[in-house]
Amino acid sequence: MALSRIVVRVNALWHRDPARAIHDANNVIAQDSKAGMFVTLFYGILSEKNRTLTYVNAGHNPPVVFRSRDGSLEELMPTGIVLGEVEHREFFSRTIDIGPDDIIVMYTDGITESINAREEMFGEERLYSVLRNNASRSSREILGEILAAVKTFTGDEPQFDDITLMVIKGV
Repeated sequence: MALSRIVVRVNALWHRDPARAIHDANNVIAQDSKAGMFVTLFYGILSEKNRTLTYVNAGHNPPVVFRSRDGSLEELMPTGIVLGEVEHREFFSRTIDIGPDDIIVMYTDGITESINAREEMFGEERLYSVLRNNASRSSREILGEILAAVKTFTGDEPQFDDITLMVIKGV
């Protein structure tokens, strides 16, 4: 993981296009990877000036965008395979517009795969519900509400995976 972070960061400095940066990073990681080891990644560049997000999703949980104008949700689906599996694979950049009050939620599977006492997973639908119900709040408050909902859902059940969560709100 540490090697992957360094390789991606260095390639991001060399290439302005996320797809090119991740393509080259993947080649280095694949050469160094032990059999069966891989990394999922979501790499994006936010442009405040253009109000856009240009990204590559290499097999990671699809971040979700809440569109404030109509309340719809858009998943940012993979644009390439996981890193480290195969060299010389194509990755594609995608650019989306970010409107005023649109919300981007990026998360690891530690959120959606958190389990309660009945062995049910928190899942995407609960995440989306918390997002919809708190869309008028600040990004910090939305983040707190998501984490609180996961904690309430899981109760005293142990956490088996890391939780990483980022919430960005357009202004």
